[in-house]
Amino acid sequence: MRRKLEVGSWKLEVSKQWSVISRRRSLFIVHCSLFIVSLFISSCAPRTPVSIVITQRPAVTVKPVSTIVPLATLDPFNGSPTPSLVDLSSGSQPNINSSDPFRINFGTQTAVPTLAWRPPPVPVPLSVRPEDHFWFARPIASNAVNWPHPLYRYGSTYFGFMNAHTGVDLDSPMGTPVLAANSGTVVWVGYGLLGTKPVEKDPYGNAVVIKHEFGFNGQTIYTAYAHMSETNVWLNQPVKMGEQIGLVGSTGFSTGPHLHFEIRIGENKFLKTLNPELWLAPPTGWGVLAGRVLDKNGKYIPEVPIEVIDSKRLHYPIVTYSAQFVNNDPVYKENFVLSDLPEGVYKYQLKIGGEDYAGETEIRAGQTTFVVIQESVKQIARTANPAATLGRAPSATFTSTNTPLPTNTPTPTNTPRPTNTRTPTATKNP
Repeated sequence: MRRKLEVGSWKLEVSKQWSVISRRRSLFIVHCSLFIVSLFISSCAPRTPVSIVITQRPAVTVKPVSTIVPLATLDPFNGSPTPSLVDLSSGSQPNINSSDPFRINFGTQTAVPTLAWRPPPVPVPLSVRPEDHFWFARPIASNAVNWPHPLYRYGSTYFGFMNAHTGVDLDSPMGTPVLAANSGTVVWVGYGLLGTKPVEKDPYGNAVVIKHEFGFNGQTIYTAYAHMSETNVWLNQPVKMGEQIGLVGSTGFSTGPHLHFEIRIGENKFLKTLNPELWLAPPTGWGVLAGRVLDKNGKYIPEVPIEVIDSKRLHYPIVTYSAQFVNNDPVYKENFVLSDLPEGVYKYQLKIGGEDYAGETEIRAGQTTFVVIQESVKQIARTANPAATLGRAPSATFTSTNTPLPTNTPTPTNTPRPTNTRTPTATKNP
């Protein structure tokens, strides 16, 4: 009897639970139905049009380079570049550990705007003029960032916070393929390129060096690729231009993924570098600006800020080379280079000894435009000959030879008036 009561009570409890579940299931079905109906009604209702209002950006006032560095950026609405400013006085500037000068702490980084779209680089080698030597392709393909970081170019000390830069940094994402800039033979793979011990602490990190099949002025040329996450070549391997040699990484003394790229001449050494921006092929239709900033005695003035401004008032900042660790190009003997400039007319301005200097020049596609700016010479020539202007600025105006004056043309004498012709008289008949 007791067993029957237990079974009966169990069945009753199950029945109650099932009733509760049934009610909840019904409520769930009702809610789902209402939700579906509401979606259907909302899809049938007329949509309110969304209006996008694009306001014109305010005009930008040029401020001192020491605090505000205006750079070129791209307007996402109309695809045309517009001025943008990067504040370098916000307290996020880098600092150097005195016991480890190669390790840099940049702090919180502000995104650096630049021209977002670029045409593909021209094929190499390219030498429109004898002094040009664009012999190397970009080590990063055009589908990623393959142009130099605008605030840490060759010879830059990042406003005095770092050691002079012996190459250029291409800020491509982690894992981007790294390509051989030209054909040659791999002469270095792995850690220890600078010679630091232990090699795992070498600032270059995982690196590759290629000795190229050609030279310059009888000297061997090398290219170095640093901070890679992995390498895909071996020692003494021949490689061709565009062949993958590794992947972008952040090994060694690096604050984030990028490729450090160097041109070395004569020897594969840290102190034998040249500015890669004079050797990497520019984008199609673009060119390079190079020059010298000299004192009145014809000596280089280091770390002078220069503002370069195009016809649309886009600003491109550049600073002359540091006095340490870097070298001048054998042809140009320059102390500043600004690559990847669209063809056109540019103005520039700077201060030497507290005085303002300004000039104008023209960038031509596939060429390097060269200027010389010298203290106490206020009239700056639009272009200069690198070989003919060592230690001095060229004349700003062309002095022509004197054109001989024409001799006076003699005044013609008056033409005499014709005399009146006598009317003949009638001849009498005999």
